[in-house]
Amino acid sequence: MPKMLSAFRLVRLPRAIIFFLLAFPLIMVGPGLGFAEVVKKQIPKIPLVPEPLLKWPERGSDYAVLVDKSRQKVFVYHRANLFKPAMVFRCSTGENDGPKSRRNDRRTPEGIYFFTRAVDRKYLTPIYGVRALPINYPNPLDKIEGRDGYGIWFHGTNKELKPKDTNGCIALENQDIEKLASIIKLKDTPVIIDSKIKMVPPETLRSEAAQLENLLEEWRKAWERKQIDKYMSFYNSRFRSSGKNWYQWKKYKESLAQKYGRIKVRISNLRLLRNSHMVLARFRQTYVAPSFQSQGEKTLFLKQNSKEWRIVAESFEGGSIRRMRVVARPLSYKEEIGALIKSWETAWESKNLKKYLSFYDARFRSRGMSLRAWKNYKAKLNKKYSSIQVEIKDLKIRRASRHLAEVQFKQLFKADQYRDFGFKRMLLVKRGKHWKIKREEWKPLKKASRL
Repeated sequence: MPKMLSAFRLVRLPRAIIFFLLAFPLIMVGPGLGFAEVVKKQIPKIPLVPEPLLKWPERGSDYAVLVDKSRQKVFVYHRANLFKPAMVFRCSTGENDGPKSRRNDRRTPEGIYFFTRAVDRKYLTPIYGVRALPINYPNPLDKIEGRDGYGIWFHGTNKELKPKDTNGCIALENQDIEKLASIIKLKDTPVIIDSKIKMVPPETLRSEAAQLENLLEEWRKAWERKQIDKYMSFYNSRFRSSGKNWYQWKKYKESLAQKYGRIKVRISNLRLLRNSHMVLARFRQTYVAPSFQSQGEKTLFLKQNSKEWRIVAESFEGGSIRRMRVVARPLSYKEEIGALIKSWETAWESKNLKKYLSFYDARFRSRGMSLRAWKNYKAKLNKKYSSIQVEIKDLKIRRASRHLAEVQFKQLFKADQYRDFGFKRMLLVKRGKHWKIKREEWKPLKKASRL
């Protein structure tokens, strides 16, 4: 019997231990909670912050307004606490889902905007309630992407507030639009509208902001050092600003780099905002050149090329511009010839034949052609092609004697669907105070092609 009892105890012991382990969570936390619930309760919840609010400026509005279309809510955050909104309002957006793209599509825009003005009830029809706060839709990025329409407002309402019940505006209860109007600063308080506002850990926010700050610093240094190719690498191929495309913007910056000697570019009071498909960087910009200085607010719109952020649009509102008188010094021969080549290139691109030919010597010869034959040849090409683009690389200037100089460079020529790339050599002669092109030779480096 004792032997049997001993064996029984050996068999029962593991079961007792198993029973105790299974019951332990219930003993510790009480009935009604399973093991998964206990584990979940022991893991601390990470506080989240709004992804759009990457960096606040040192000076400016203390508030930011976020519109979550999926929740039909307006969230107002104060810079002092991103973990909890200072105000939350119910709202109504456009009847149709998706970002606004054209007039009368009954959609609310998605992007980053600013309040432009406040309209009191005495100037409003009853449909807009007690107050309206228009925003700057369409912004420069909207225009580049072909989105049109106008008249997007935050406004009150004198009827029952229903979800997705506007023509594209953001409607709030009358008491809520008054609260909102009391804390905003026109043209300063940002408005981020998105299909859904994403919340992220604070560390994610800091990491994204640091990456963008580094990008802007590299962009600033390339501009200041007049490294135009590197500077333009920060721009999207679809970039547009002041009526210029990417290629024209590069030419414009090259001409300024040549015009001014040393330049200084300073950035301060940086604000970084984002929504699901873009980033807005706004800052105070100071630009100083030997004979020119400007200060104002620069706004950059960035979009991602795969993983890299690139500038798609930019605008500048000048606060102060000052031109400084300088004592002119004689230009070196390299500066004189460099300016001539730049003007020659511009006249060629603009198909200004009279201006283009003014850079040539009366005794000019090229490919067996005299100046008269060269004029006829270029006139035919101007008629043949609707647009011409010329890009010069690796410009080298060498003085052969007091009145002669040699110029060499690589030349990319584009005209409609035609393209060629080659090596150009010029012989220049000085006539009085001006250099003139006396000889011109071109040798292809790549086979000509049609796009």
